[in-house]
Amino acid sequence: MRRRLVWIALALLALLALAGGGAVLALTLSLPRYAGTVAVAGLAQPVRILRDAQAIPHVTAASEADAYLAMGYLHGQDRLWQMEFDRLLGEGRLAEVLGEAAVPIDRFLRTLGLTSHAETALRGLAPETVSLLEAYSAGVNAAIAQFGSILPPEFLILRHQPEPWRPVDTLRFQKLM
Repeated sequence: MRRRLVWIALALLALLALAGGGAVLALTLSLPRYAGTVAVAGLAQPVRILRDAQAIPHVTAASEADAYLAMGYLHGQDRLWQMEFDRLLGEGRLAEVLGEAAVPIDRFLRTLGLTSHAETALRGLAPETVSLLEAYSAGVNAAIAQFGSILPPEFLILRHQPEPWRPVDTLRFQKLM
């Protein structure tokens, strides 16, 4: 009997070690890549991103559109949860993720009409500006695609999937600020 308890304890310990190792691996894989080459669809020319000692990115691009796409990618890679949370906040949809306690906040933010204001602003922008916002959105969406199912821990804990980023999301965030 004692021998059986030892085997059960060892099996439980092994399972615990596997679960802990899996959690560490998942968290590590969800971190941004700071080195190497990444292929991102939509770039007209290669973009160079260098991070300094504090991991602050410095972008060198041949065109403004490529720079916006690269910045969208960087923001999506480094700040995806913050961006998704702010989108939900601006749309008045926090309760979808945080539960019923967020309904009063959602109700208030929906009365502000930030989405309709952002949509109106988007319709009034010059085509060149809309193109840059679309490039930025493509960069954010490329970062989301790169994460795949290994999302940052906030998404896993709250069981939430990020939605594709759109130009209106950027303008709504601007109005929220």
